[in-house]
Amino acid sequence: MSESLLSVRDLTVTFGPRGRRVSAVDGVSFDVAVGETLGLVGESGCGKSTTGRALMRVVEPTSGTVTLEGVDLTAASGRTLRERRTAMQMIFQDPISSLNPRRRARDIVAEPLDCWKRATGEERRRIVDDLLTQVGIDPVAYGDRYARQFSGGQCQRISIARALAMRPKLLICDEVVSALDVSVQAQILNLLEDLKAEYGLTLLFIAHDLAVVKNISDRVAVMYLGRLCEIGPADTLYAAPAHPYTRFLLGAALEADPEAPRRHEILQGEPPSPLDPPSGCRFRTRCPFATERCANETPALTEVAPGHRVACHYPLRVTVTPGPATGSGPTGSGPLDVT
Repeated sequence: MSESLLSVRDLTVTFGPRGRRVSAVDGVSFDVAVGETLGLVGESGCGKSTTGRALMRVVEPTSGTVTLEGVDLTAASGRTLRERRTAMQMIFQDPISSLNPRRRARDIVAEPLDCWKRATGEERRRIVDDLLTQVGIDPVAYGDRYARQFSGGQCQRISIARALAMRPKLLICDEVVSALDVSVQAQILNLLEDLKAEYGLTLLFIAHDLAVVKNISDRVAVMYLGRLCEIGPADTLYAAPAHPYTRFLLGAALEADPEAPRRHEILQGEPPSPLDPPSGCRFRTRCPFATERCANETPALTEVAPGHRVACHYPLRVTVTPGPATGSGPTGSGPLDVT
């Protein structure tokens, strides 16, 4: 992997009073290389969005470190923190509520420039017009319209333009297309890819739609109940998932190709309460391969292939062929054969 732009180590975020504390993020560690797109996926409530917000310190981490270009953001405060955060910007899930309905589009995009006094007068107007044009909003026809007068897709484009105003190096995209129509989703994803190439951006792309993540990501990290259970190159992880949870997620994903082989695995049961997570492996209560070891020992992220790590005592060895999974469970400490 090339040089890391973002390094996260043992990130933990808890909420609630003593005795009723919820561990939303529990010991998450990963790196994002310069120019890379890392996809972060998992079921609703697994801690994806909280992780993204904790990186920006919109939500304060309980423990752990977040390092951007060698600077520990968790130890920074005041103006130092504000200055460092200009290099990383976040695009939020709800494109409409993330914009002030009483402000005009060009003023929303210009707000970061105004806060940091980066441009005034004609230069400010030129920068704003260029950004709106790049995201597909005509500044002449729509620049003076209020945010409430735009559709969801248009609001998301304005949010992207605002995020780019400070020329950040890292964009954290939190479910940026989940509230949009499928046709608009494709436009926003193509726009992000074009802007990534033009600005040399690095992306952390948070989503629950595995098809979207596969198309845009270089690597994918899978979360379950606050912990990472698998991380690896997108093509490898989708073709040969090593964690049972990842395999079930892929089995539940819809394929646009009617000729593509179908995976029939269905994940049973509901996720456990984060107030009282299972001991050992948190997925064990829903895993058909769980053993007593899974209850007693917490699996660590272990490399099973170059760049591919999984937190499972019995990682799957997968041959991707049509048909349901076979086998009744692990009989030893080696990998499972699942075809």
